[in-house]
Amino acid sequence: MKGGGTMDFKVAGETLDGAERARIAAELGLPLADAGPHAEGVLVRLIPEGAAADLVTALRSGCAAIVEQGPPGTLPAAALRTALEQGHLLVSLTTRLAWTMDTAAQFCEGLLLRGLLPATVRHDAELSLHEAIINAVLHGNLAMGGSLVDDPSQFDAFCQRLTATLADPNKATRRIDLSAWVADGRLNIRISDQGDGYDPGSIRPAANAEAKSGRGLEIMRVMSSGLTVTDGGRTATLAFMV
Repeated sequence: MKGGGTMDFKVAGETLDGAERARIAAELGLPLADAGPHAEGVLVRLIPEGAAADLVTALRSGCAAIVEQGPPGTLPAAALRTALEQGHLLVSLTTRLAWTMDTAAQFCEGLLLRGLLPATVRHDAELSLHEAIINAVLHGNLAMGGSLVDDPSQFDAFCQRLTATLADPNKATRRIDLSAWVADGRLNIRISDQGDGYDPGSIRPAANAEAKSGRGLEIMRVMSSGLTVTDGGRTATLAFMV
């Protein structure tokens, strides 16, 4: 996907209103592709906010990046520019969509179809990415603290709090950016959120080995070939030998 610059790429998004498509393209700093389902060029695919079916379709296409619609001033212009320049696949979603669909499974299916993820590695990559997205959503963008609860008596209260937090547009429209690329025999998957971050050194392994929660970082370390946490805890990069 590497080219001479970001202007080699065009923005397409037939399911968005024309004015909104133009607004997003301007915010991303990229030209619009010609209208129609067979637009030419290497595309950045736009999808309407919350459009899970459009995301699935885009992940199975050959587009260079996917950006979910978001309020003005929230779109990932800098991250997109860097990804396009480096030849990385970027999928930028709102917190609400990243949480409400099976994002890890769909992202890995897209990587598999693109030839970036071998089938033999998929289970480990999908499980690790699932844990990373949970962390990015709950502890990052939604700033809920704690972890998914093991006690059924507390689960209803947790779900109610989660629903209320997702109803806050300032948090629900924060971005979760997923990017992927292969280098030096490794598939790298990067997950970034817009939360307050954390000190990864302060996280201790779960005391109960059977616990259903509190083991996200441990699972990611065990299932991947490498885990790097940067940007003050807001970015995790997983590596898998391919």
